[in-house]
Amino acid sequence: MHFVQLIFVYIVLCLSDLSAKTNDFNPYEVLGLSRTASDKDIRQAYKKLAKHWHPDKNSEPNAHEQFTKINAAYEILSDSTKRQNYDEYGTTSQDNHRGFNTNHFRDPYDIFRAHFSGDFNFFHESPTGAKKFIHTREFLSNILPNSDKKPYVLFGSTNFCSTCRQPLGIFRALEKQFNDVGIGTAEFNAHDQRLSNELGISSAPSLCVISQRRVYHFNDHGKITEYTESNVKEFVRKSIPIKRFIKILQTPDDILSLISSYNKTNRVYAILITKQKAPTLKFVIPCLQQLTRIQCALLNSSVMMTSQLPSFLKPISTLSDTVLFFKEDKNPIAVIRDNDLTFENVQKLFESNQLLHLPTITSSNVFNLVCQTNSAKPCFLIIGDPNLFEQYRSSFVYLAKQLFEQHGLRMAYLDSSATQQISFSKIFSPIYPPNDKRLLIVVIRRWFDDTVELVNTEIEFDGKSLNEFKRNNFNMAADIEANLKLYLTIRWQNIKKFTLPTIFDFDDRNENVLIIITNLIQDKWNYWFERNSIVRSLSVYVFTYQFLLFFLSILIYFFYAKTNSSSNVQNDLKQPRRSYFSSSAAATTTMNRRPSEIYRESTKATKLNEFDESFLQIYTDPNASNAIIILLIAETPNDSCVEYFHRQIRLIS
Repeated sequence: MHFVQLIFVYIVLCLSDLSAKTNDFNPYEVLGLSRTASDKDIRQAYKKLAKHWHPDKNSEPNAHEQFTKINAAYEILSDSTKRQNYDEYGTTSQDNHRGFNTNHFRDPYDIFRAHFSGDFNFFHESPTGAKKFIHTREFLSNILPNSDKKPYVLFGSTNFCSTCRQPLGIFRALEKQFNDVGIGTAEFNAHDQRLSNELGISSAPSLCVISQRRVYHFNDHGKITEYTESNVKEFVRKSIPIKRFIKILQTPDDILSLISSYNKTNRVYAILITKQKAPTLKFVIPCLQQLTRIQCALLNSSVMMTSQLPSFLKPISTLSDTVLFFKEDKNPIAVIRDNDLTFENVQKLFESNQLLHLPTITSSNVFNLVCQTNSAKPCFLIIGDPNLFEQYRSSFVYLAKQLFEQHGLRMAYLDSSATQQISFSKIFSPIYPPNDKRLLIVVIRRWFDDTVELVNTEIEFDGKSLNEFKRNNFNMAADIEANLKLYLTIRWQNIKKFTLPTIFDFDDRNENVLIIITNLIQDKWNYWFERNSIVRSLSVYVFTYQFLLFFLSILIYFFYAKTNSSSNVQNDLKQPRRSYFSSSAAATTTMNRRPSEIYRESTKATKLNEFDESFLQIYTDPNASNAIIILLIAETPNDSCVEYFHRQIRLIS
């Protein structure tokens, strides 16, 4: 108790000393001016002293404190209202006559920048020297929402940051490398409070990666020496969830299994063959951009040394990176290797080949790519029985390839059954009754986003004609192609206009439920912890040896406290039991005491009494005090529950 009183007295003295120092603050003395100084004199004195005491130029220990006082003094004397209040009351507010605290004033560096603008950049270029400089609005409206397709590397600094020079130079040296693989880069002012709060930034310099709508921080509270090109590049790579979106293949046979599943996934496939452990980012970023339409995979070239290879893999070099692009065929439609393997070439290939030769309408995205709005070219849809279509898909794939290669016309299959795009069944019902075992081709034109023009081409197939189509695929496909290309030039007859039906989305990735739940948890964790500067600042101390020693000492304390408690219980049990007379006497004594005295009694005074008729008569007497009797019935005095009962009685006492 005496120790607590000493601490209280010490705190009071410290606060009194601080209050005295605060009240002694005189803005005129700080700037070396008299009370009759003009506004011009105040500005000149401020500029002279601010330049001299700026912490980036003055190495004295009290430079920052003196610089803060100079700016606080200038803020008072440059404002006529504050100056008048100080002259009359000794404070800047009439509501407080006890002095003022310099911590309540504006950021001294903001005042300094307002006077010296960009002419006082001692250590690095001003923000205008950056390739791209962002603010909160662009971050929230553009960078964060689109980071699932285009990651960003952001660097935060201030105009007067002595430790920002080296990290900034490394960031700007890496900017071109990041931009060349499709990663955006930008700088921001760490004093932008709103943006810093969104990013979870508490200090400068600060480098972070925005990926998949999450924020990842580099070298959080670490050493400046950790800012090296290799460390930054490795951090950026780890911040992009490569393994989640790029399938890892173990053998060349896995390629055949993957590309054979196109009819189930409705996706094209891009496979990178590399000797590196991780895929190059110039392949990864295009994969993220076309995630809904293209399935990317990775095969390490080392497995090609020991496996029997498919024919298309035999000419592939194991020394350099190669990208193979597949659609319905078992042979790649495109191969990019060596110097041609650039981000621009991969991106261009992906953008121009988002669809299979004959895709299925599984989402509005696919429908919009097949049947484009306000296009002079129509599109063709195969409708009808899904089992029949799957049986003869390869024949229609050849027809679709010919139409696109010769005339740039797209063809797709649309399943209007109850489990797929059922909303289309209404507009197809006049020409295709439900449960009809046929396939037919319709032509569609879209002038507006929400309407379609539809014409039945009257080209239809039943089981017999489909068999003939399969046997004589080349000739029949040529005849059908000749009929369909007429819709580019002829005037359409019997046009029917419809409002575009609802298109259900079946393009979601077939991910494991555990992966989905884990991803949701990671999103929440990143938002509440990684983007919270206070939590991140505290987390730094959790992983220090001082915290571990503190935590270990607490565990040791509780361990010995529990051990001592158990020892006391054992000692109490070893003591002989009291007789009836001594026990009742003790009970009587306790009842006659005042409550305060009972609570102050040591728990060691609590003993077990023998329960018999004589003991019961004490409390059944009409003149006896009220009491609560806790009764234990045990077979023997050494029963194990007796010890537990005694321990609980001690807790109650």
